[in-house]
Amino acid sequence: MSNAVVDNVENDDTNTTVGAMQLFLESCYGSGIESLLLHDESTRTLAVDFGKVIEFNVELAQTILDRSTVCLPLFNVALVSALRKLAGATKSAVDQAQVRVEHLPNHPALQRTKMPGSGDVGRLLTISGTVIRTGMVKMMETQKRYACLKCRGTFVVRAELEQYNYIPKPVRCLAPGEDFCNSNSFAPVEGLDALEARLCCTDYQEIKIQEQVGRLALGTIPRSIVVILEGDL
Repeated sequence: MSNAVVDNVENDDTNTTVGAMQLFLESCYGSGIESLLLHDESTRTLAVDFGKVIEFNVELAQTILDRSTVCLPLFNVALVSALRKLAGATKSAVDQAQVRVEHLPNHPALQRTKMPGSGDVGRLLTISGTVIRTGMVKMMETQKRYACLKCRGTFVVRAELEQYNYIPKPVRCLAPGEDFCNSNSFAPVEGLDALEARLCCTDYQEIKIQEQVGRLALGTIPRSIVVILEGDL
């Protein structure tokens, strides 16, 4: 689900963070997690009030704010783990479940009326603006499964959002296993089952948000930013 991101942090730190997140979800959103099992796999989304995260574990909340690009995917991992534990399953449509964080504290560092800058990369923010353009809803391929022609293992390569959702061709074998495979020959896996085929695609839409003119100094030209919406957003 988030292998590329998880690899950027130490395993011990990752496991500790995921464990803290799962404990929070099970303690504060137990009934919400149960209800997700009744939903269709395409709508398994859990809205989490960030205020509850602060009340439950301040250190966890601060970590999420400071390292959102790493921690938000881990939140999804924690939710999937909680769903598997509840359903007694090891692999199913619950793998598509996601956490949506909402209601950040009303603090100037987190609530913005101006577009974010380079110093805000990786931080979790709430931005108020005016939607000035809405694109069409499209289907995006989020990942592709490849098979190694040497060891016969399979692995998933995910789309790179920064490269306009381009899925790069693998340059080395990423199949799990104890033995190192140095192969560079791969082939896309054809004939995926219906569930995995659905997990490889998501709805995708681009919108453009502009700063609200009424909140800017006289004569200031409002800036804008493109926002990418995925899934049920």
